[in-house]
Amino acid sequence: MIRPIKQLMKRTRGSIRSAVSTEVCPFCFETFKLNATPFRCASPPQLCSPQPDPVLIKRWEDKVLTGRVLPAPGKRFVLFQQCPNCSEKSHKRLCPHCHQELPHTFAEHRNYIIALIGAKTSGKSHYLPVLIEQLKRHVGPRMDMLLQPMNDATISRYRNDFFDPLFNQHKLIEGTFSALQVRANQLPMTFSLTFTGKGLLGGDRIKRSISLAFFDTAGEDLKAEDTMNVVNKYIYRSDGIILLIDPLQLGPVRDRLPASMGLPLVDAETSDIVTRVTTLIRRGRGLDNDAKIPTPLAVALSKVDAVEVLLDPQSPLKAAPSPSTRFDRRDFVAVDGEVRSLIAEWDSEYLLQQVRTHFKRSGFFALTALGGHPDAARNVKNIVPRRVVDPFLWLLAQHGLIKTSR
Repeated sequence: MIRPIKQLMKRTRGSIRSAVSTEVCPFCFETFKLNATPFRCASPPQLCSPQPDPVLIKRWEDKVLTGRVLPAPGKRFVLFQQCPNCSEKSHKRLCPHCHQELPHTFAEHRNYIIALIGAKTSGKSHYLPVLIEQLKRHVGPRMDMLLQPMNDATISRYRNDFFDPLFNQHKLIEGTFSALQVRANQLPMTFSLTFTGKGLLGGDRIKRSISLAFFDTAGEDLKAEDTMNVVNKYIYRSDGIILLIDPLQLGPVRDRLPASMGLPLVDAETSDIVTRVTTLIRRGRGLDNDAKIPTPLAVALSKVDAVEVLLDPQSPLKAAPSPSTRFDRRDFVAVDGEVRSLIAEWDSEYLLQQVRTHFKRSGFFALTALGGHPDAARNVKNIVPRRVVDPFLWLLAQHGLIKTSR
């Protein structure tokens, strides 16, 4: 289908501006210019025989036959390339370094990388799908945001690894495997987030679109600097970091809860993870030791339902936030102060001091993705999430993507 001339011209002007700037691949994090990107033939195998891609094989151990790689145009900038074999035009733009297909909006919209980190058993693998479903089904419609997967790889991985086990089979999700073991775990799940509003005639109109790359980091990949330098380079390229802390890992909390709860094994100290993350970011960005890290950091206590008996009856963590079309700053201030006090009481002031010292912007949250404990067979009968979107909305507000109530 031929696009209207004005729409094509608008896209072309935006793309040309992007073509002269330095871009970052959301998969391998190497930098490049858009006019240096190759393309991949998009024709079905019946029309153009697929071929092995040596770059994909070397970088990702991906031996699946793919469409032919069409060379970069060089100094010229183009919106598509024509396959010399089948003569079909392709808009599938590739990273010149790793040959992953770039999001189709790459030349038009700002890309944001969100890193989700935390020790093993902190709840990352459950938090991510519950966050996505809350954004899609509840918060998105209320705040005029539409979240959609950007490619087949994201659709497949999200469906098979996250959505089906948790929401269809009602089972706990198996922990994320180390990216050293499973190369696919080095790839993000990419989504588009479109902001809409009412136009002059009353109909919805698109105000802005961004691309989101979500990373679910295996806890064991945060236990050594050498491993992080290899598989977690995306952290220093991130536009926002969500750090989950399992309160059931904290000694004073464990001492005050009954052993019948089935407490998890103690894993890595969160303060050690923060130390490695700050070192990685400083090295990757070339920051001096006295310079604060500009990446906003959201620190969240997960599984807060399990420690509700330890909370003050009037704690703001027990109340659900009022539905709003903006980020609720008053509610954030109350929750932030409460969580900082709990961390100081349950852990120590050390983690708070780390965050204050290293990060220019930080916020503290408390949430529960599941809302309850699974049974002995690891079944999750009812999912009752609370406050899972708070850290994400705070990150959006930090980048000026949503409005903040006063």
